[in-house]
Amino acid sequence: MMNLLRWISTFFHGRNTSEETSQEPPLDNSRLKSIQGVVSSLCNDYGWINESIFFNTDVISDNMPLNIGTNVLALVEKDERTHILRAIKVKAINEPPAGSEASNFGRKLSIRCVSSVTEEDVYINKDTFFPLYMFSGAFRPFKGDLLLVEYSTNQDTSNINIHSVSPLNSQDMDEVCVTGIDGRNGVVEASIFFTLDSLHTLPGYTPRLYDIVNATVVDSIQSHYSHRVVSMTPVDMLY
Repeated sequence: MMNLLRWISTFFHGRNTSEETSQEPPLDNSRLKSIQGVVSSLCNDYGWINESIFFNTDVISDNMPLNIGTNVLALVEKDERTHILRAIKVKAINEPPAGSEASNFGRKLSIRCVSSVTEEDVYINKDTFFPLYMFSGAFRPFKGDLLLVEYSTNQDTSNINIHSVSPLNSQDMDEVCVTGIDGRNGVVEASIFFTLDSLHTLPGYTPRLYDIVNATVVDSIQSHYSHRVVSMTPVDMLY
């Protein structure tokens, strides 16, 4: 219990980065900012949040339709050329009712991008981390994954209490095809990234080109890809 409290109290409070053992270089996501706002205008394929943050409708998480006035959480970056704020991921959220447990304790939501993962910790920048054991099941975070963090701030201290951490979005896909293999990495349906370094499969199974599989996919920022396969099961082995 003391170890858990220690980890929770150090969320957003860095430690000596020399302890980080990840072999992969960390992802620089310092340009990304999580913002909560309201959809202020909406067209067929784009819209604006708070009248100042642009987004394309293809970045909406969960494929949920938005309306003007919808409360959203957005992961935002500034275009270096135009200086326009652009959302790279938008998720509709429900405001907790007044008087509810969530509102009474001031819980807030934030979108965070994983910058690196060690044997024990998940980093969202070079100084900010939380323990890997906060996740369970087949999901093991990987560099670039987008996380939904629910937290509250202790009014008496600067500590932040984490109530939950989960993938921003998770979806199951049935009978999809492995269309590319490159060493320990590959793609499904030519558009969804996977890596054997963070893939849950059946014991003894390694994906092969043109395998038909069932997969669980999460939102992730990868080179040329916006989703990552978390787990994969070959269809032929299900029967």
